[in-house]
Amino acid sequence: MFERFDEIFASCGWRTVELRYGKQLAAALQSAPNVKRWLDALPNADFAALSYQGGAAWRERLDGDLGKGAAAFLRDRDDDALGALMTNLGGHCLESLVEAFDAAQDDVPTLFVAWTVKGFGLPFAGHKDNHAGLMNPTQAAALRDSMGIAEGDEWQPLAGLGGNARAGVEAVLERTRVARDKRPRDFGRIGVPALPAPTGEEQSTQAAFGRILLDLSRAGGTLADRIVTTSPDVTVSTNLGAWVNQRGLFKRRDMKDVFAAAKIPSAQKWSATNQGQHIELGIAESNLFLMLAALGLSGDLFGQRLVPIGTLYDPFIARGLDSLNYACYQDARFLLVATPSGLTLGPEGGAHQSINPPLIALGKPGLRHYEPAFADELAAMMEEAFRLIDDPAGESTYLRLSTRSIAQVERIDDHWKDGALKGGYWLREPGPDAEAAIVAMGALMPEALAAWEELRADLPSLGLLAVTSPDLLHRGWTSAQAARWQERREPSHVETLLGALRPGAGLVTLCDAAPASLSWLGGVLGQRVAPLGVERFGQTGNLADLYAAYRLDGAAITEAIAEILLTSS
Repeated sequence: MFERFDEIFASCGWRTVELRYGKQLAAALQSAPNVKRWLDALPNADFAALSYQGGAAWRERLDGDLGKGAAAFLRDRDDDALGALMTNLGGHCLESLVEAFDAAQDDVPTLFVAWTVKGFGLPFAGHKDNHAGLMNPTQAAALRDSMGIAEGDEWQPLAGLGGNARAGVEAVLERTRVARDKRPRDFGRIGVPALPAPTGEEQSTQAAFGRILLDLSRAGGTLADRIVTTSPDVTVSTNLGAWVNQRGLFKRRDMKDVFAAAKIPSAQKWSATNQGQHIELGIAESNLFLMLAALGLSGDLFGQRLVPIGTLYDPFIARGLDSLNYACYQDARFLLVATPSGLTLGPEGGAHQSINPPLIALGKPGLRHYEPAFADELAAMMEEAFRLIDDPAGESTYLRLSTRSIAQVERIDDHWKDGALKGGYWLREPGPDAEAAIVAMGALMPEALAAWEELRADLPSLGLLAVTSPDLLHRGWTSAQAARWQERREPSHVETLLGALRPGAGLVTLCDAAPASLSWLGGVLGQRVAPLGVERFGQTGNLADLYAAYRLDGAAITEAIAEILLTSS
């Protein structure tokens, strides 16, 4: 397959440069065409084995396969020289690499296929089992001696270099951009305006996301101009369409909207220029996270911080986890919007319904998870996410949204907002000496509210806790535990919230995700938990039937409350 990379990339407008042989080997092969044809056709496994065995093995194999055709090539070199020459591949030849890189200074994207020997320069180079190989002390000492490094100087940056070589290397290093331009990371340049919540008695968080972006695009300003959106083939179905209509598709060369030119009705404006702010991807979630990583490091790489937003269906986060992991590891900054999510995506069936992404987020450093139920929560979280992108102590944000349109709650003030951004707040405050509380997250909040209304006649002190980020609650809890060992005894946000209940009170947790996303809350203050969530793959159906089948409805909440109270000590 790798032999066709040049065709694949060329078909996409790329230039491919193959660096198969280093300068020394390439020069030697010019006068030995028989050896070159033989080496070109040699299987990789054979090359690896011969590289490990060394010059004597190369000589025996060449003599056996080519006989007189390799005689002159072999006669001029001893075994050590032959072994070194045959492994002089392009990926190890600095002269070849520098020449190739210098020749690719234009704007044409370039793929370099650089041939190498795995473990090059080590005693087990080429061996198929060398992936986790470690040198023994004797081998390490031999390597050190071969490089002219004195014992004890192994960690000196330029150890082993002397005379003119050392001075030359020092001069090159001094001229590098890294040495002369060690600038601090570029933060604090993007003003984040207040983001008003979209109005409407009933809204879904996904639709509200699209409207907030549309309002931003129309208002303009630094933030809107720095946003770059991208999506793997779900631009319209994740509500980016209005943003794209306003800000345009990005392509290096102008592309007309064929449908518009043919007067075919469409709500989408699909022309592209090099001024567009949306990058359309194919069905390639790993490419999405690679793109978010690159865009999210723009301030560090080029001195101009961008605000990347990537959208995809929630279950397909798993398709690009490796790329997402390394994006967070590099501290790339972006906003990941995963929507629709959960069993609530009823009509589309189990293949598009997600279960475990909140647990993935719970264990992912550098990625803050928010799961809003209401549009005003979402607006506050997007504002916070944009601020975190441009904050030296910030991080990336993952918003888990839904297409379910639900009635919005009436607010008398903004006191809820601080709690929501910390991970949770009391949507319905518990009464004195409350013996139970419903703890709910995201799209299932209507079921939680309805159950609270029904049960409060019998349980007037019943509370309803809206969790907006199990991730932040868990972080705060474990951080507070660690701080206690440094004589700082401040309770975490979740301890303060749950401390409003009487000791031994019970919790019914409810989420459209794996129940473990919230069931850990019982461990904070030693409270009993009846966890409700999704533990089986989903299926097609209307929401009422699905919620009943998966025990996510009001009846399930009532049964769980009864379980808590009946088993109380």
